[in-house]
Amino acid sequence: MRRWPYLLVVDDDADFRAGLRLALEMKGYQVEEAENGETALAKLTEKPPLLVLLDLQMPVMNGREMLQRLRANPELKEVPVVIISGFGFEWEAELMGAQGYIGKPFEPEELQKTIANLLKPKLVNVKAPSVEKQR
Repeated sequence: MRRWPYLLVVDDDADFRAGLRLALEMKGYQVEEAENGETALAKLTEKPPLLVLLDLQMPVMNGREMLQRLRANPELKEVPVVIISGFGFEWEAELMGAQGYIGKPFEPEELQKTIANLLKPKLVNVKAPSVEKQR
């Protein structure tokens, strides 16, 4: 059984993924990692997260292609994506179908605020049915 909220970090830099995972887990998130878009799509299909943090420049399948395939999948197209990259721009992220863009390097507070803003509506919707069951 998975805990909520579950995030997927997709980046080819193992040290960056590990650092981001540690910081997010300290904030209470469950975090999975993928080193490229191909691996990420397999994980997304198996267990869709509430949010994807996605790098653009990766081998095997880059972030742009992965996001394009994600948006084309009817079961996964609604998963919010925040691009975290030193390449690209906020307007480009929107055009690709991402819900946010954070340039590397970034301040941890900026990431936390972005994640919280995107997850808040989802977490409210997830918790609502359990409140009804208690009545």
